[in-house]
Amino acid sequence: MCSKQDRNKNLESALKLMGQAVIDGAQLIALPENFSFIGSESEKIKMAENYKNGPSVKFLEKFAIEHGVAIIGGSIPLKTASKSRVTNTCIVFDTKGRAVARYDKLHLFDVSLDDENTFEESQYIKCGDSEVTVELFGRIMGLSICYDLRFPELYRALVLRGAEILFVPSAFTLYTGKDHWEGLLRARAIENQCYVVAPAQYGKHSSRRISYGRTMIIDPWGQILSQCQDREDVITCEIDFDFLDNIRKRLPCLEHIRRKKFFSQ
Repeated sequence: MCSKQDRNKNLESALKLMGQAVIDGAQLIALPENFSFIGSESEKIKMAENYKNGPSVKFLEKFAIEHGVAIIGGSIPLKTASKSRVTNTCIVFDTKGRAVARYDKLHLFDVSLDDENTFEESQYIKCGDSEVTVELFGRIMGLSICYDLRFPELYRALVLRGAEILFVPSAFTLYTGKDHWEGLLRARAIENQCYVVAPAQYGKHSSRRISYGRTMIIDPWGQILSQCQDREDVITCEIDFDFLDNIRKRLPCLEHIRRKKFFSQ
């Protein structure tokens, strides 16, 4: 997606793309970070929604119910107790439209790459405090958002909780994405022997914000199964858990983790 400041238009685009995914046979649909709104961090305060009945939240709930699909809801700015901060939150819906998991982005994008690429998410975003997995279709899935991708310890923690698919809804900047996006995603897939699903924003959202795009689905061997080009698009593929199980059996590196040395749990 190339979301902008008009939430209604963004939801219309999402509806069209999600409808195509259903036609293509999708049982689980994943959306990018900030799918319903992209603007300045301060504007997120005005656009923040209630967790139970915000317009983007209700939109996802309704679609899941009407089409009987599960949804990884990208991310939505949600209200907090503070009037000056929101959360960057991924809500997961099951096939009956029930919100079965909520993940608040843990790592906030505070960087100054150059004068034109300076971001300070923490000024307006309240970070989460825990990793989150969710069970759908009898399988465990791990949640993350965009900048989290640079912190491998998060994904190892998700795998130690049983994750077999890692979701990375993102709005990766063009500046970093052209050099880092694919490499980081493939590394997370290989080292954790997981499928990685990374729905992305692409293109020019405003005069100051351009996203790299290239939504990808990667298998546990690190191979790209499907990838979007530079346009609004939908990609689908089948997740082969027998393939995943076979890789973990024949190359059992996850069993060789020295948990007592590196992990307290």
